[in-house]
Amino acid sequence: MKEIFKIAELISKEKVGELTDEERIQLNDWKAKGETEQAAYFYSSDSNRIQKKHDLYSKIDQDKSWRKITGQLPELASRPVIRMRTVLKWAAMFLLPILAATYLVNEVYWNNDQVIVEAGSSKATLKLSNGKTIYLEDFQDREIKSGKEKLATNFDNYLIYQKGEAQEEKMEYNTIRTPIKGEYAMVLSDGTKVWLNAQTELVYPVKFGKGKREVKLKGEAYFEVTKDTMRPFKVLINSGSDVEVLGTQFNVMAYEDEAEVQTTLVEGKVKFALGEQQLILDPGEQSVLNRSNNSIEVREVDTYQFSAWKDGKFVFNKEPLGSVFRKMSRWYGVDIACDDEFVLNRRISASMDKYENIDKLISLIEEVSPVKIDLDQKEIIVRTK
Repeated sequence: MKEIFKIAELISKEKVGELTDEERIQLNDWKAKGETEQAAYFYSSDSNRIQKKHDLYSKIDQDKSWRKITGQLPELASRPVIRMRTVLKWAAMFLLPILAATYLVNEVYWNNDQVIVEAGSSKATLKLSNGKTIYLEDFQDREIKSGKEKLATNFDNYLIYQKGEAQEEKMEYNTIRTPIKGEYAMVLSDGTKVWLNAQTELVYPVKFGKGKREVKLKGEAYFEVTKDTMRPFKVLINSGSDVEVLGTQFNVMAYEDEAEVQTTLVEGKVKFALGEQQLILDPGEQSVLNRSNNSIEVREVDTYQFSAWKDGKFVFNKEPLGSVFRKMSRWYGVDIACDDEFVLNRRISASMDKYENIDKLISLIEEVSPVKIDLDQKEIIVRTK
Protein backbone atom coordinates (compact mmCIF):
# COMPACT_ATOMS: atom_id res chain seq x y z
CA MET A 1 0.00 0.00 0.00
CA LYS A 2 2.89 2.35 0.79
CA GLU A 3 4.23 2.02 -2.76
CA ILE A 4 0.96 3.00 -4.40
CA PHE A 5 0.84 6.32 -2.56
CA LYS A 6 4.47 6.96 -3.38
CA ILE A 7 3.72 6.38 -7.09
CA ALA A 8 0.69 8.65 -6.82
CA GLU A 9 2.93 11.36 -5.39
CA LEU A 10 5.45 10.95 -8.22
CA ILE A 11 2.74 11.19 -10.88
CA SER A 12 1.36 14.30 -9.20
CA LYS A 13 4.79 15.93 -9.07
CA GLU A 14 5.29 15.10 -12.73
CA LYS A 15 2.02 16.88 -13.57
CA VAL A 16 3.17 20.11 -11.89
CA GLY A 17 6.77 19.93 -13.15
CA GLU A 18 8.40 19.17 -9.79
CA LEU A 19 9.84 15.74 -10.56
CA THR A 20 13.58 15.31 -9.91
CA ASP A 21 15.82 13.18 -12.14
CA GLU A 22 16.00 10.48 -9.46
CA GLU A 23 12.23 10.46 -9.06
CA ARG A 24 11.76 10.27 -12.82
CA ILE A 25 13.88 7.13 -12.90
CA GLN A 26 11.77 5.66 -10.08
CA LEU A 27 8.57 6.41 -11.98
CA ASN A 28 9.92 4.99 -15.25
CA ASP A 29 11.08 1.81 -13.50
CA TRP A 30 7.61 1.37 -12.03
CA LYS A 31 5.93 1.88 -15.41
CA ALA A 32 8.27 -0.69 -16.97
CA LYS A 33 6.98 -3.44 -14.67
CA GLY A 34 4.11 -4.35 -16.97
CA GLU A 35 0.83 -3.53 -18.66
CA THR A 36 -1.03 -3.02 -15.37
CA GLU A 37 1.35 -0.27 -14.29
CA GLN A 38 1.25 1.34 -17.73
CA ALA A 39 -2.54 1.39 -17.66
CA ALA A 40 -2.52 2.86 -14.16
CA TYR A 41 -0.13 5.59 -15.27
CA PHE A 42 -2.27 6.38 -18.33
CA TYR A 43 -5.48 6.77 -16.33
CA SER A 44 -3.92 8.78 -13.53
CA SER A 45 -2.15 11.12 -15.97
CA ASP A 46 -5.31 11.95 -17.90
CA SER A 47 -5.65 15.74 -17.80
CA ASN A 48 -9.41 15.57 -18.39
CA ARG A 49 -9.91 13.57 -15.21
CA ILE A 50 -7.83 15.97 -13.14
CA GLN A 51 -9.56 18.93 -14.79
CA LYS A 52 -12.91 17.74 -13.40
CA LYS A 53 -11.46 18.08 -9.90
CA HIS A 54 -9.93 21.42 -10.77
CA ASP A 55 -13.29 22.68 -12.04
CA LEU A 56 -14.84 22.14 -8.64
CA TYR A 57 -12.42 24.68 -7.20
CA SER A 58 -12.74 27.11 -10.08
CA LYS A 59 -16.47 27.47 -9.36
CA ILE A 60 -15.86 28.71 -5.83
CA ASP A 61 -16.49 32.42 -5.23
CA GLN A 62 -13.17 33.03 -3.54
CA ASP A 63 -13.81 36.56 -2.25
CA LYS A 64 -17.24 35.59 -0.92
CA SER A 65 -15.71 32.61 0.88
CA TRP A 66 -13.00 34.80 2.38
CA ARG A 67 -15.55 37.40 3.54
CA LYS A 68 -17.56 34.65 5.20
CA ILE A 69 -14.50 33.38 7.05
CA THR A 70 -13.37 36.82 8.18
CA GLY A 71 -16.94 37.64 9.19
CA GLN A 72 -16.79 34.85 11.71
CA LEU A 73 -13.16 35.58 12.64
CA PRO A 74 -12.69 39.37 12.26
CA GLU A 75 -9.11 39.23 13.48
CA LEU A 76 -8.08 37.47 10.27
CA ALA A 77 -9.12 40.40 8.10
CA SER A 78 -6.35 42.60 9.45
CA ARG A 79 -3.60 39.98 9.47
CA PRO A 80 -1.12 39.32 6.65
CA VAL A 81 -2.40 35.77 6.16
CA ILE A 82 -2.52 33.69 3.00
CA ARG A 83 -5.68 34.57 1.08
CA MET A 84 -8.18 31.93 0.01
CA ARG A 85 -7.29 32.39 -3.65
CA THR A 86 -3.67 31.48 -2.85
CA VAL A 87 -4.73 28.34 -0.99
CA LEU A 88 -6.96 27.32 -3.88
CA LYS A 89 -4.19 27.97 -6.37
CA TRP A 90 -1.85 25.57 -4.60
CA ALA A 91 -4.66 23.07 -4.08
CA ALA A 92 -5.33 23.03 -7.79
CA MET A 93 -1.64 22.77 -8.68
CA PHE A 94 -0.59 20.10 -6.20
CA LEU A 95 -3.20 18.67 -3.84
CA LEU A 96 -5.82 17.90 -6.48
CA PRO A 97 -3.42 15.98 -8.73
CA ILE A 98 -2.40 13.94 -5.68
CA LEU A 99 -6.02 13.12 -4.87
CA ALA A 100 -6.81 12.27 -8.46
CA ALA A 101 -3.70 10.18 -8.97
CA THR A 102 -4.14 8.34 -5.66
CA TYR A 103 -7.69 7.39 -6.49
CA LEU A 104 -7.01 6.42 -10.08
CA VAL A 105 -3.82 4.49 -9.52
CA ASN A 106 -5.45 2.63 -6.65
CA GLU A 107 -8.52 1.84 -8.76
CA VAL A 108 -6.53 0.47 -11.69
CA TYR A 109 -3.50 -0.96 -9.93
CA TRP A 110 -5.34 -2.88 -7.24
CA ASN A 111 -8.23 -3.95 -9.48
CA ASN A 112 -6.22 -5.17 -12.43
CA ASP A 113 -8.77 -7.87 -13.24
CA GLN A 114 -11.46 -5.26 -13.81
CA VAL A 115 -11.88 -3.71 -17.24
CA ILE A 116 -12.60 0.00 -16.97
CA VAL A 117 -14.66 1.48 -19.78
CA GLU A 118 -15.32 5.16 -19.35
CA ALA A 119 -18.26 7.13 -20.67
CA GLY A 120 -18.00 9.52 -23.56
CA SER A 121 -17.25 13.22 -23.29
CA SER A 122 -17.38 16.49 -25.24
CA LYS A 123 -15.37 16.07 -28.41
CA ALA A 124 -15.95 16.72 -32.09
CA THR A 125 -14.23 17.70 -35.31
CA LEU A 126 -15.16 20.78 -37.31
CA LYS A 127 -14.50 20.81 -41.04
CA LEU A 128 -14.48 24.30 -42.54
CA SER A 129 -15.51 25.16 -46.09
CA ASN A 130 -11.82 25.55 -47.01
CA GLY A 131 -11.15 21.93 -46.03
CA LYS A 132 -9.38 22.68 -42.74
CA THR A 133 -10.27 20.33 -39.86
CA ILE A 134 -10.25 21.45 -36.21
CA TYR A 135 -10.40 19.14 -33.18
CA LEU A 136 -12.72 21.17 -30.99
CA GLU A 137 -11.86 19.54 -27.65
CA ASP A 138 -8.28 20.77 -28.11
CA PHE A 139 -9.34 24.20 -29.38
CA GLN A 140 -11.06 25.66 -26.30
CA ASP A 141 -11.54 29.39 -25.61
CA ARG A 142 -10.38 30.32 -29.10
CA GLU A 143 -11.82 32.00 -32.15
CA ILE A 144 -12.36 30.04 -35.34
CA LYS A 145 -11.55 31.99 -38.47
CA SER A 146 -11.62 31.59 -42.23
CA GLY A 147 -8.80 33.79 -43.40
CA LYS A 148 -9.26 36.99 -41.41
CA GLU A 149 -13.01 36.54 -40.95
CA LYS A 150 -14.20 35.36 -37.54
CA LEU A 151 -16.68 32.52 -37.92
CA ALA A 152 -17.27 31.32 -34.39
CA THR A 153 -15.97 31.02 -30.85
CA ASN A 154 -15.33 27.66 -29.21
CA PHE A 155 -15.90 28.15 -25.49
CA ASP A 156 -16.35 25.54 -22.77
CA ASN A 157 -17.32 22.79 -25.27
CA TYR A 158 -19.84 25.09 -26.94
CA LEU A 159 -19.36 26.22 -30.55
CA ILE A 160 -21.00 29.63 -31.02
CA TYR A 161 -21.30 31.12 -34.51
CA GLN A 162 -21.31 34.81 -35.34
CA LYS A 163 -24.77 36.19 -35.98
CA GLY A 164 -25.52 37.43 -39.45
CA GLU A 165 -27.05 36.69 -42.82
CA ALA A 166 -25.30 35.45 -45.95
CA GLN A 167 -25.81 36.38 -49.54
CA GLU A 168 -27.23 33.37 -51.38
CA GLU A 169 -24.35 33.29 -53.85
CA LYS A 170 -21.82 33.26 -51.00
CA MET A 171 -23.16 30.40 -48.89
CA GLU A 172 -20.38 28.54 -47.09
CA TYR A 173 -20.94 25.25 -45.28
CA ASN A 174 -19.23 23.73 -42.27
CA THR A 175 -19.52 20.16 -41.01
CA ILE A 176 -19.35 19.13 -37.36
CA ARG A 177 -18.90 15.45 -36.48
CA THR A 178 -18.97 13.77 -33.09
CA PRO A 179 -17.20 10.39 -32.89
CA ILE A 180 -18.20 7.32 -30.93
CA LYS A 181 -17.89 8.38 -27.25
CA GLY A 182 -18.38 12.04 -28.23
CA GLU A 183 -20.97 14.80 -27.93
CA TYR A 184 -21.03 18.55 -28.53
CA ALA A 185 -23.28 21.62 -28.40
CA MET A 186 -23.45 24.63 -30.67
CA VAL A 187 -25.33 27.81 -31.58
CA LEU A 188 -25.96 28.49 -35.26
CA SER A 189 -25.82 31.95 -36.83
CA ASP A 190 -29.58 32.50 -36.37
CA GLY A 191 -29.41 31.70 -32.64
CA THR A 192 -30.70 28.12 -32.98
CA LYS A 193 -29.17 25.82 -30.38
CA VAL A 194 -28.17 22.28 -31.30
CA TRP A 195 -26.99 19.39 -29.11
CA LEU A 196 -25.27 16.55 -30.98
CA ASN A 197 -25.22 13.03 -29.61
CA ALA A 198 -22.42 10.51 -30.23
CA GLN A 199 -21.57 9.47 -33.81
CA THR A 200 -23.47 12.37 -35.37
CA GLU A 201 -22.82 14.63 -38.35
CA LEU A 202 -24.42 18.02 -39.04
CA VAL A 203 -23.82 20.03 -42.23
CA TYR A 204 -24.94 23.67 -42.03
CA PRO A 205 -24.21 27.10 -43.53
CA VAL A 206 -21.88 29.43 -41.67
CA LYS A 207 -24.64 32.01 -42.12
CA PHE A 208 -28.15 31.32 -43.33
CA GLY A 209 -29.44 33.09 -46.41
CA LYS A 210 -32.57 35.20 -46.66
CA GLY A 211 -34.86 32.56 -48.13
CA LYS A 212 -34.38 29.45 -46.03
CA ARG A 213 -32.63 27.76 -43.14
CA GLU A 214 -31.55 24.19 -43.92
CA VAL A 215 -29.20 21.74 -42.22
CA LYS A 216 -28.40 18.07 -42.97
CA LEU A 217 -28.30 15.51 -40.18
CA LYS A 218 -26.94 12.01 -39.74
CA GLY A 219 -27.19 10.57 -36.25
CA GLU A 220 -29.05 12.25 -33.42
CA ALA A 221 -29.50 15.89 -32.40
CA TYR A 222 -31.77 18.03 -30.25
CA PHE A 223 -32.81 21.37 -31.75
CA GLU A 224 -34.05 24.53 -30.03
CA VAL A 225 -34.96 26.60 -33.08
CA THR A 226 -35.07 30.39 -33.07
CA LYS A 227 -38.44 31.55 -34.39
CA ASP A 228 -38.40 33.26 -37.78
CA THR A 229 -41.75 33.27 -39.59
CA MET A 230 -40.11 34.37 -42.84
CA ARG A 231 -37.55 31.56 -42.85
CA PRO A 232 -38.77 28.08 -41.83
CA PHE A 233 -36.06 25.84 -40.38
CA LYS A 234 -35.66 22.47 -42.10
CA VAL A 235 -33.67 19.42 -41.03
CA LEU A 236 -32.83 17.16 -43.98
CA ILE A 237 -32.40 13.56 -42.87
CA ASN A 238 -30.28 10.92 -44.59
CA SER A 239 -33.39 8.78 -45.16
CA GLY A 240 -34.72 11.30 -47.67
CA SER A 241 -37.21 12.71 -45.17
CA ASP A 242 -37.19 16.13 -43.56
CA VAL A 243 -38.53 18.05 -40.58
CA GLU A 244 -39.73 21.62 -41.04
CA VAL A 245 -40.44 24.12 -38.24
CA LEU A 246 -40.74 27.83 -37.52
CA GLY A 247 -39.61 27.84 -33.91
CA THR A 248 -39.72 24.88 -31.58
CA GLN A 249 -37.84 22.22 -29.62
CA PHE A 250 -37.52 18.69 -30.92
CA ASN A 251 -35.25 15.66 -31.10
CA VAL A 252 -34.33 13.79 -34.28
CA MET A 253 -32.84 10.29 -34.13
CA ALA A 254 -31.71 9.10 -37.57
CA TYR A 255 -28.83 6.67 -37.13
CA GLU A 256 -28.19 4.47 -40.14
CA ASP A 257 -28.04 1.33 -37.98
CA GLU A 258 -31.49 1.96 -36.52
CA ALA A 259 -34.65 0.53 -38.09
CA GLU A 260 -36.57 3.75 -37.41
CA VAL A 261 -36.17 7.48 -37.86
CA GLN A 262 -37.79 9.20 -34.88
CA THR A 263 -38.75 12.86 -34.57
CA THR A 264 -39.95 13.75 -31.07
CA LEU A 265 -41.65 17.10 -30.50
CA VAL A 266 -41.18 18.79 -27.13
CA GLU A 267 -42.59 22.28 -27.88
CA GLY A 268 -44.28 24.00 -30.81
CA LYS A 269 -45.23 22.27 -34.06
CA VAL A 270 -43.26 20.44 -36.73
CA LYS A 271 -44.06 18.96 -40.11
CA PHE A 272 -42.48 15.61 -40.93
CA ALA A 273 -42.36 14.73 -44.62
CA LEU A 274 -41.22 11.85 -46.82
CA GLY A 275 -42.07 12.46 -50.43
CA GLU A 276 -45.83 12.96 -50.64
CA GLN A 277 -46.37 11.70 -47.09
CA GLN A 278 -46.69 14.55 -44.60
CA LEU A 279 -47.94 14.90 -41.06
CA ILE A 280 -48.03 17.58 -38.37
CA LEU A 281 -46.84 16.80 -34.85
CA ASP A 282 -48.12 18.31 -31.62
CA PRO A 283 -46.08 18.41 -28.38
CA GLY A 284 -45.76 14.96 -26.86
CA GLU A 285 -45.97 13.23 -30.22
CA GLN A 286 -43.33 11.33 -32.15
CA SER A 287 -43.25 10.53 -35.85
CA VAL A 288 -41.73 7.15 -36.64
CA LEU A 289 -40.46 6.31 -40.10
CA ASN A 290 -40.00 2.58 -40.70
CA ARG A 291 -36.96 2.31 -42.96
CA SER A 292 -37.91 -1.12 -44.29
CA ASN A 293 -41.19 -0.04 -45.91
CA ASN A 294 -41.15 3.78 -45.65
CA SER A 295 -44.36 3.77 -43.60
CA ILE A 296 -44.95 6.57 -41.08
CA GLU A 297 -46.87 6.44 -37.82
CA VAL A 298 -47.41 8.82 -34.92
CA ARG A 299 -46.96 7.83 -31.27
CA GLU A 300 -47.71 9.61 -28.03
CA VAL A 301 -44.56 9.48 -25.90
CA ASP A 302 -42.86 10.80 -22.80
CA THR A 303 -40.58 13.24 -24.60
CA TYR A 304 -37.97 13.29 -21.84
CA GLN A 305 -37.09 9.68 -22.60
CA PHE A 306 -35.88 10.84 -26.03
CA SER A 307 -34.18 14.08 -24.99
CA ALA A 308 -32.65 13.18 -21.60
CA TRP A 309 -29.34 12.33 -23.27
CA LYS A 310 -28.60 16.04 -23.79
CA ASP A 311 -29.03 16.58 -20.05
CA GLY A 312 -26.56 13.83 -19.19
CA LYS A 313 -29.06 11.06 -18.51
CA PHE A 314 -29.93 7.63 -19.79
CA VAL A 315 -33.71 7.19 -19.53
CA PHE A 316 -35.19 3.89 -20.70
CA ASN A 317 -38.96 3.50 -20.59
CA LYS A 318 -39.95 -0.01 -21.69
CA GLU A 319 -37.12 0.16 -24.22
CA PRO A 320 -35.88 -2.97 -26.03
CA LEU A 321 -32.48 -4.14 -24.85
CA GLY A 322 -31.29 -4.12 -28.45
CA SER A 323 -31.83 -0.35 -28.55
CA VAL A 324 -30.17 0.06 -25.15
CA PHE A 325 -27.13 -1.91 -26.33
CA ARG A 326 -26.75 0.25 -29.44
CA LYS A 327 -26.76 3.37 -27.26
CA MET A 328 -24.15 1.80 -25.02
CA SER A 329 -22.00 0.98 -28.05
CA ARG A 330 -22.03 4.57 -29.31
CA TRP A 331 -21.45 6.19 -25.92
CA TYR A 332 -18.91 3.79 -24.43
CA GLY A 333 -17.19 2.62 -27.62
CA VAL A 334 -17.82 -1.09 -27.03
CA ASP A 335 -18.97 -3.92 -29.29
CA ILE A 336 -22.04 -5.92 -28.31
CA ALA A 337 -22.11 -9.71 -28.69
CA CYS A 338 -25.70 -10.93 -28.43
CA ASP A 339 -27.62 -12.97 -30.98
CA ASP A 340 -30.53 -13.97 -28.75
CA GLU A 341 -33.61 -12.28 -30.23
CA PHE A 342 -35.57 -12.89 -27.03
CA VAL A 343 -32.99 -10.91 -25.05
CA LEU A 344 -32.71 -8.14 -27.65
CA ASN A 345 -36.48 -7.65 -27.72
CA ARG A 346 -36.93 -7.72 -23.96
CA ARG A 347 -37.92 -4.28 -22.65
CA ILE A 348 -36.53 -2.55 -19.58
CA SER A 349 -37.21 0.65 -17.66
CA ALA A 350 -34.38 2.43 -15.86
CA SER A 351 -32.49 5.71 -15.60
CA MET A 352 -28.98 6.78 -14.61
CA ASP A 353 -26.28 9.40 -15.12
CA LYS A 354 -24.73 8.63 -18.52
CA TYR A 355 -21.30 9.88 -17.40
CA GLU A 356 -20.88 6.92 -15.05
CA ASN A 357 -18.49 4.17 -16.09
CA ILE A 358 -20.09 1.33 -18.02
CA ASP A 359 -20.06 -1.10 -15.09
CA LYS A 360 -22.79 0.98 -13.42
CA LEU A 361 -25.08 0.56 -16.40
CA ILE A 362 -24.25 -3.14 -16.71
CA SER A 363 -25.21 -3.69 -13.07
CA LEU A 364 -28.44 -1.79 -13.58
CA ILE A 365 -29.41 -3.88 -16.63
CA GLU A 366 -28.63 -7.11 -14.79
CA GLU A 367 -30.87 -6.00 -11.92
CA VAL A 368 -33.94 -5.42 -14.09
CA SER A 369 -33.57 -8.18 -16.70
CA PRO A 370 -32.69 -11.91 -16.69
CA VAL A 371 -29.30 -11.50 -18.37
CA LYS A 372 -25.67 -11.88 -17.40
CA ILE A 373 -23.28 -9.39 -18.98
CA ASP A 374 -19.53 -9.90 -19.18
CA LEU A 375 -17.12 -7.19 -20.27
CA ASP A 376 -14.09 -8.50 -22.15
CA GLN A 377 -11.83 -5.58 -23.01
CA LYS A 378 -14.03 -3.55 -25.41
CA GLU A 379 -16.68 -6.22 -26.01
CA ILE A 380 -19.89 -6.82 -24.08
CA ILE A 381 -21.00 -10.46 -24.05
CA VAL A 382 -24.66 -10.92 -23.16
CA ARG A 383 -26.11 -14.23 -21.97
CA THR A 384 -29.40 -15.29 -20.40
CA LYS A 385 -29.19 -16.22 -16.72
